[in-house]
Amino acid sequence: MVPDTIVAPATPPGYGGLSVVRISGNIACDIGLSISSRSFLKDRYSTYSILLDIDGQKMDDGLLTYFKGPNSYTGEDVVEVSCHGNPIIVDRIVSFALNGGARLAEPGEFTKRAFLNGRLDLVQAESVGKLIESQSIKASKMNNKVLSGHLSDRLFEMKNDILSSLSFLEFEFDISEDDDLNTGLIKKLHNSLNNNILACDTLISSYSEGRLYNKGAKVVICGEPNVGKSTLLNTILDMDRAITSSIPGTTRDFLESNILLSGVPVALTDTAGIRSSNDPLESVSVDRSRREIKNADIILNVFCGSTLPIDYNRDRKHEILVYNKLDIKKPPVLRRKVISISALKNIGINKLKTELIKRLIKNNDSSSDIILTTRRQFNSIKECKECLERALKILVGGGAELELIAFEFRDSINHIDILLGKTSIDDILDKVFSDFCVGK
Repeated sequence: MVPDTIVAPATPPGYGGLSVVRISGNIACDIGLSISSRSFLKDRYSTYSILLDIDGQKMDDGLLTYFKGPNSYTGEDVVEVSCHGNPIIVDRIVSFALNGGARLAEPGEFTKRAFLNGRLDLVQAESVGKLIESQSIKASKMNNKVLSGHLSDRLFEMKNDILSSLSFLEFEFDISEDDDLNTGLIKKLHNSLNNNILACDTLISSYSEGRLYNKGAKVVICGEPNVGKSTLLNTILDMDRAITSSIPGTTRDFLESNILLSGVPVALTDTAGIRSSNDPLESVSVDRSRREIKNADIILNVFCGSTLPIDYNRDRKHEILVYNKLDIKKPPVLRRKVISISALKNIGINKLKTELIKRLIKNNDSSSDIILTTRRQFNSIKECKECLERALKILVGGGAELELIAFEFRDSINHIDILLGKTSIDDILDKVFSDFCVGK
């Protein structure tokens, strides 16, 4: 069955210098010519044209760029119509294409077709959405690297090495009359398993860095009531986001705001003061604060005057002690490192930001040149590693269960294939592409 032709705006809605409407499918060129005053479109050239409406009347001047399949983004014939950035003009062009036999594209459908037509593998397709959403130069470079195929190349290297080991093993099945492997093959399999487990570990450890720059970090400001948590939030954001008051317990729920610090997206959360209370509403607020602390990447534990940092059951590497109201009273001497600030007077805030970014990067630095950027990638590599570890355990154990080793090899390859989209099922594809914007 020949796929139908789809159309959608490829630029964000609203007014601007120009907009682009993308058309992909077997009648894309026909639709492009019918909307144009031109009689032909040259492959990979932009052609100036008067854009005509259904009645043949001029609606705009524009450019039509034709990409003949399979050498296009989707692998199909593609026409991109550039027009002035007016939503009315864009809507008229889309309507013209719909009347000409196209249908509206679903979110991510252009990239989904690129995957289905072999222009991208699934890892590269995922990186398209991540690249569009990138909030920093670091994130865009990271996702561009994946889109360029660096992660895919590494996965294919692993797959081919595992396949090679599996072929040696199956050849041994065919020619050997006993269950014991020769010493040379055992050594070869052992080295292959160790190398690929190490490769998996390197990729797995990179995920925290990929998550940091793509999804961002959750930073929670906590402490007893009236230590200046809300004032600190407002000072870091450089805006009055939270209500501040000298009355303890002003904040009764957590308040989250997003900020970009040195290229790292940060969700900064102000929480209710933590203390024992007979007030049912305040008790609920304290419970919510503790829940936010539990889920934080970094905790800013704020105290001042005669108060002390609050206690909670978390690894100290996730915590920064912050002594506030330095302008009123000097901080006490503690055995642990403390950042002293005055949120009200904006003293020490840059030092706190520097320490925060340093801690985030240190906690999530993988020192890897190739980064996993999605939970799906992380899960697949983790499962691949577990298969290889089971195979290594059987091999080291010296048992005669050669079929089990071969089974684990095949299962590890399946996890890589699912990651690349070689054996993807529909619900995986739907999940990957449903988060894309329409037009991509």
